[in-house]
Amino acid sequence: ESINYVVSKGYFKGVGGNRFAPEQSITRADFVTVLGRMAGIDQSKFTNNVFKDVDGGYYAAYVNWASKNGIVQGIGNGKFDPKRPITREEMAVIMDKFLQVTNKKLSEKESKNFTDDGTIAPWAKEAVHHMTKLGIVKGMDDGAFRPKSGLTRAQVAQVLYNMDHNK
Repeated sequence: ESINYVVSKGYFKGVGGNRFAPEQSITRADFVTVLGRMAGIDQSKFTNNVFKDVDGGYYAAYVNWASKNGIVQGIGNGKFDPKRPITREEMAVIMDKFLQVTNKKLSEKESKNFTDDGTIAPWAKEAVHHMTKLGIVKGMDDGAFRPKSGLTRAQVAQVLYNMDHNK
């Protein structure tokens, strides 16, 4: 349901050949691209590359938009690392900033402690907890968050679905 939803809204495109590739990991550039599509940005307004490793391609305008709006900061040394799979804690921080920038108001659901809460980086802990309270992220079936793990395209589809269906 969440995959059909995000594709129908135009947030996601397939990977070619009428395939979505739900178990494929999502890169930092692709995640930011999806958020830019959600926000409906005008790509023509974000042509100045902020990072030296983002030099064009379908995601450049989205990464530039996210950087200009404080949604992403890069990894240091003027780089963004666009092709690296995004981690769950990075996703939470970026989503938290995205909600602030787009002024999207969501209602809080519940508070939850993860069994691996101590492994969430200090810079990400507040965002992870906030996204959990909003019901955007739920963690794994075993009660863990797995902050350093990557996300699949299907998991990101579920996160975006949860955000749009927050009541």
